[in-house]
Amino acid sequence: MTATWLEGILATSLAETGKPKVRSLQIEPAVKWNQADAAFVSIEYERDEPGLPTKLFVKLRSEADPLSGIFPGEQRFYQDARNCDVPIAPCFAAIADDNTGATCIVLEDLRTTHVAAQWPLPPSVDQCKAALASLAKVHAYWRQRAASYLDGRERILSEHVFEMLPEFIAMLGDRLPEDRAKTLVAACEKTPSLKSAFYNSNKPVTRVHGDAHFWNVLYPKTSTQSEALLIDWEDWRVDFAGTDLALLIAMHWYPDRRARHERDLLQHYLCHLNSHVEEPVTWNDLWNEYRLGLICNAAIPVFQQSAGNAHASWWSHLERWFLAFEDLSCEELL
Repeated sequence: MTATWLEGILATSLAETGKPKVRSLQIEPAVKWNQADAAFVSIEYERDEPGLPTKLFVKLRSEADPLSGIFPGEQRFYQDARNCDVPIAPCFAAIADDNTGATCIVLEDLRTTHVAAQWPLPPSVDQCKAALASLAKVHAYWRQRAASYLDGRERILSEHVFEMLPEFIAMLGDRLPEDRAKTLVAACEKTPSLKSAFYNSNKPVTRVHGDAHFWNVLYPKTSTQSEALLIDWEDWRVDFAGTDLALLIAMHWYPDRRARHERDLLQHYLCHLNSHVEEPVTWNDLWNEYRLGLICNAAIPVFQQSAGNAHASWWSHLERWFLAFEDLSCEELL
């Protein structure tokens, strides 16, 4: 990143301010974000002008995503979301290199106004409500009737899962009891038909985050500041909202916390969703979609293990998936 390159980026995204002259910039490397390199950038301009950003967050992915046929990618998300009224970080550039598949996004650095939750500690209930309110707004904004192209994408996804599943089960050996192995296989095998039935019923789908958890949210530092903002859109896709909700709550919380807060938070989400849509959603429909979302998320630990994620991450997800599957009586949906 150079001052000249940054001047061009800002001139395009902030056309009304003219072409700003960057005197200097400081780059502070951040923790690698999945497959992307990330950095915080501080900018000093030749002249102080209102509206010019002085703090940026940049993510650069140097290679194309091999799963781009399933997940369109973060650069595409921010490109499409430009000028959309959704709770996300302001974006100044979303660039893709057609030759290499490399992508770069330039976002506002929000560390002065927002804070992330400390993984793996769950955020406060008020913060959880803020996250769900923002997720409801996103789901409502891109709410649409199911489209036929979803079936093709689901076939690609299921093929990947079926390729990885036998090796995953064999790797676990006796750490995965036979009854649990059968349940996991049944959920993965039934997911395509369950989703097909959902789509064919013409129920609404939306843009889902795909990696929805409470640590992919920036929370306002004070109650007078803006709403919670959803970040890390690398795995977004068009799907039904229950997949996000089940990942956010059922696959990240153990039974005790779910028992105390699960229904209240889903009711909170439902209230905010219905405040943004023309056709209200009933509690029963949301609850069943949430349970269906959990079944369809059975493949997530399989994907994570195959991608080389830490055992502490995917193993915990797998255990919580089984616990929630039993608590929510998901067997009857299979």
